[in-house]
Amino acid sequence: MQVKSLLLSVGIGAVAGAATMLLIPRHSEAYRVADDAAHSLKAGAEKMFDTMRGN
Repeated sequence: MQVKSLLLSVGIGAVAGAATMLLIPRHSEAYRVADDAAHSLKAGAEKMFDTMRGN
């Protein structure tokens, strides 16, 4: 049950973050910083999954 609650919280947070990003103009510094952070997180997650698979 705790894992389900954690995943639900993470999902709600992701949706809230995405909705907030839609309100920020693309040319603003805040958008660029958030976009860079998202790309860094994605790259880190891909690296972690590759390591877990043994590639």
